[in-house]
Amino acid sequence: ELTPGGLSRTITDKNGFLWDLGGHIIFNHNLPYYDEAVRWAVHEWNTFKRNCQIDISYMYNEKSLHLVPYPAQYAIPLFPAHIKKNCLEDFKVCCENEKKINLIKNFDQWIATNFGETLNKYFFTPYTKKVWTVEPIEMNSIWVASRVAKLPHEKLEELCTLTAENLKNVDLGWGPNAQFMFPRNGGTGAIWKAMVTNIDAINKKIIYENRKFELFEISYDVLINTSPIDQLIENTKLCRSLDLKHNKVIIVGIGLKKPISMIAKQYTWLYFPDESIPFYRLTFISQYGIMTPDNRNFWSILCESAQPSDSKITEEEIMQRTINCLILKSIISYEQIVSKFSMVLPYGYPIPTVNRDTELARAHQALEKHQIYSRGRFGGWKYEASNQDHCFVQGKEIVDRILLGQPETIYKNGLSMSHG
Repeated sequence: ELTPGGLSRTITDKNGFLWDLGGHIIFNHNLPYYDEAVRWAVHEWNTFKRNCQIDISYMYNEKSLHLVPYPAQYAIPLFPAHIKKNCLEDFKVCCENEKKINLIKNFDQWIATNFGETLNKYFFTPYTKKVWTVEPIEMNSIWVASRVAKLPHEKLEELCTLTAENLKNVDLGWGPNAQFMFPRNGGTGAIWKAMVTNIDAINKKIIYENRKFELFEISYDVLINTSPIDQLIENTKLCRSLDLKHNKVIIVGIGLKKPISMIAKQYTWLYFPDESIPFYRLTFISQYGIMTPDNRNFWSILCESAQPSDSKITEEEIMQRTINCLILKSIISYEQIVSKFSMVLPYGYPIPTVNRDTELARAHQALEKHQIYSRGRFGGWKYEASNQDHCFVQGKEIVDRILLGQPETIYKNGLSMSHG
């Protein structure tokens, strides 16, 4: 990338609207070094309590929004009666069998073991296919610990005693992003822009291929890579090509004239498992900070659509489908639109495939023999350790390991300690 932040940078469109390249927020993973660094870089923050919901209108065969609290497994009491009944029966069996030792081979088995086939059919499989663009059976279950909420049986029983109205308004506080913050000005990219600006880089230089494609040779003792590790292996030829999968994400931003819709005032973001809706997540991004030319007169929303890496669908198609669905769901009206933004991210999510860790260990073994260390969202290719805070601390920890011999805690390369 030409600017700091990678996928966490912020772009200003021709109409003055600011767009993050995804629904990025800052929250606590208990990494004080990262927390200190971002507060050092940016001084003005807005803080929020998460209020996100899931649209399950497809379960009711409805066109308008039908929202239930996040995460979906906690909202089972609000499902249609027949789906709720089957989910509860499945869950009872899961709880009765939870002490049995079963070898979990993939994410599909993990879902079935913990929640049952009904919830898998009506929520997990459709949402997994929308975000990851693969079937759950193709994914491992290593990544789920902090990403997918398990549901204690007692908690489900407690939720079933609540009225529908009380359930609709509950956010169960699960996950590290239940409380989050966002820069008051400049979007997420302001963090990384300030981080670079604040570092004294006098007398330091980087030599690389210029815009005329003239090659410059760089000597190094140690190389830390953050580009996609599959590309790194292709370029270095240090081992055979990696059998890894990723998808791409198409970002769509819509700038709007006020008034703000009631939905946008009420929630921080929404999830959409329905395959007929092009985006899997919608973020009311102008509610987070100053992300419009004038927050008194404008507001904005950000939509994310995942596609297979080789998909031929165009930005224009996704843009039009997105606008149509936003109008259908009564989130916006066409007359309000004053700005449209879209961008394709060729590398969106590193997919945690069943064979991922074996492939990564093979790559790291070949690379580290040559003092090459690959970290970051796609440099490390581990979704469970790919948030902004994870990637930032990975950079610190790999330097500490190289210079001080300290073990890494965030990223595990799959090699024995003898390999570092």
